[in-house]
Amino acid sequence: MKKIGLTISGNRYEVNLEENFADFVIKDLQSAGVAFDRDNNASGLLKAYLRLAKLNTSYEDEIELLIETLDGI
Repeated sequence: MKKIGLTISGNRYEVNLEENFADFVIKDLQSAGVAFDRDNNASGLLKAYLRLAKLNTSYEDEIELLIETLDGI
């Protein structure tokens, strides 16, 4: 387990995550402009979430297309 901490609007949050997932979360949040060493505003975290939600929807659409393609074979 790996502990990561994040400050949002003056409130500090710490969570324990599995090592690989924690590394993914850290990298993804940093690429979205969220910092682990200073306070973040809620809008930055919302943008990071929406980016992941869009990516997830794209994956779901691709999976559905693959299933339809395989069903047609």
